[in-house]
Amino acid sequence: MHRTLRKLLEDATGISEFIIALNLDIRGFSSFSKEVESPDTAMFIKKAYINVIDNYFAGASFFKPTGDGLLITIPYDEKNLADIAKRTIASCVKLLSDFGSFTANDPMINFDVPRRLGIGISRGTACRLVSKGKTLDYSGRVLNLASRLMDFARPSGIVFDKDFGIDLLSDEQIGAFASDQIYVKGIAEREPIEIWYLKESTRILPISKHPIDAPNWQVDKHVYKMKRIRQIKPRFQVELASEPVDPSQIRVKVTHPKVLRGRKDTGFSVIFDFPNFEYVSEAGKHAVSLDSDALCKRLLAAGVKDS
Repeated sequence: MHRTLRKLLEDATGISEFIIALNLDIRGFSSFSKEVESPDTAMFIKKAYINVIDNYFAGASFFKPTGDGLLITIPYDEKNLADIAKRTIASCVKLLSDFGSFTANDPMINFDVPRRLGIGISRGTACRLVSKGKTLDYSGRVLNLASRLMDFARPSGIVFDKDFGIDLLSDEQIGAFASDQIYVKGIAEREPIEIWYLKESTRILPISKHPIDAPNWQVDKHVYKMKRIRQIKPRFQVELASEPVDPSQIRVKVTHPKVLRGRKDTGFSVIFDFPNFEYVSEAGKHAVSLDSDALCKRLLAAGVKDS
């Protein structure tokens, strides 16, 4: 395929086009891909993508896998804009509702799969790279903005910017969305942009409503004995003192006494980053959930004892 692309690039030209850009992200895909075998990951992705393309966006002009999601472009003109906008939002809302049961009756999917999506949407002009009647790629601010807005659709949902045109939608569709102002890295770092988000499933985090500066770190420290960590399987939660402004910035570090020939080396400690955790927000409480098996394995290998 790469040779075909190389040959097509020789005759490629750029064409300006009005498009709606959608960026779909499968929430929790990274954790999922670590827990199942690679063929299972590929099977789920294949089934999910086919379903999205055939049953929700059959009229789209271009699809591009993004690893754990899809970039989709839908062309429009001044005559069909309102109709295309309504149908696009309706398809996105239905997709969100259906995604959790995509593979419920598929005999090949006998393992747990991600069940949430985040969707970012924007519209405007983009450059379509074309060669011999084939669309190779799209580029432009509208695609970049859709990708950035997708990241705000958490834990799931739909986010689109003001310029998409909320007035293009039906009254019922408008009622499902709420507006806010956010700062977007690389696009709106000092002055916010207005967005609309699906009220039922999307929560705009506090960090999104502040100009983008260096993070203000807060440290929560907890002390455990090794014996206690080994008793809590397979995960244990460490409660945070307050809600993090940006959960994606959370870091977990583990400190333990240095062990030398089976004895604690007095005055020396070992500090390491521990990536096997997830952020949890339930019933007004905020915590990180740690993989106790992975942590115990690391500590035991370093000679840390139960005491």
